[in-house]
Amino acid sequence: MYGVMPYNIVMATMTRTARIDMRLTEEEKRLIEQASAATGSRLTTWCINNLINDAKRDLHANAIIRLSDEAFDRFVENLDRPLTEKQQQFLAYQPEWA
Repeated sequence: MYGVMPYNIVMATMTRTARIDMRLTEEEKRLIEQASAATGSRLTTWCINNLINDAKRDLHANAIIRLSDEAFDRFVENLDRPLTEKQQQFLAYQPEWA
């Protein structure tokens, strides 16, 4: 791996106390160890980096709303409609704590 991942800087200064224990087949373990060695990374570092990258990718993918063309057109039409009286009142409301 080339360069420094931004989260490594923060993580390097943090004390790691949480654990994740996993059961693997011997073949899965060997494969992970080989990948770690091939990149010159320690096993823990390789696992953490790959898990963090995949977690971020999965969270990003699940944060995106996908619509069909028809659904998107309906969505845009609704955005273009004038606000109802209740919507205007809601937007105008100023709570005491604000």
